[in-house]
Amino acid sequence: MTSIQERLQQLLDGELDPADIADDPTLVSLADRIYGIKIAPVQPVKARDFPAGGSENITEVAPPTHMLVEVIEPAAPPLQPIPTLENGALPPVPELPTTSSSPLRWAFTGGFIVSVLNLFGVFGMLFGGVCESDTLCPVDGYTRINWLSVHEINSGHGWSLTVLDGSYGIPDIVAVIGTAFLMFIFTRRK
Repeated sequence: MTSIQERLQQLLDGELDPADIADDPTLVSLADRIYGIKIAPVQPVKARDFPAGGSENITEVAPPTHMLVEVIEPAAPPLQPIPTLENGALPPVPELPTTSSSPLRWAFTGGFIVSVLNLFGVFGMLFGGVCESDTLCPVDGYTRINWLSVHEINSGHGWSLTVLDGSYGIPDIVAVIGTAFLMFIFTRRK
């Protein structure tokens, strides 16, 4: 009686294979109800029950292969031996090809410099005399050129306070960030 209880406990613990319980119809029924495993009862076949000359029915499509081990070709060519150096001298470093610098790189670099210099009011010192006497001219402290009103540089509408005075606009931010980004793109190595 204890062997039946032990086998039942092994079935519940999952320690029995379907082949181990195929001869016991009670355990087969329990496995079907508990785990949903359908186990066909074992029908033992003896060697005398096999038909004689069974190898005559087998037809080979291809020559027999021994595919127990798969041979994989190497992914890369074999490594070349490291050249030996005399007296610890290093081999000469090959020169990198020089790339011609793009004219757009210099144009965007110049644009970035002009944008930053304008933020600090440098152009008010250079072009301040162009402004007619008005209340917003560079002589009054308005030394930053308004990018959207650059065509009105001869009046007070073309000038603003500098970033040092806490004044900057969206066109100034776009000019600095845009030219810096484009300068970075054209400066990268290819």
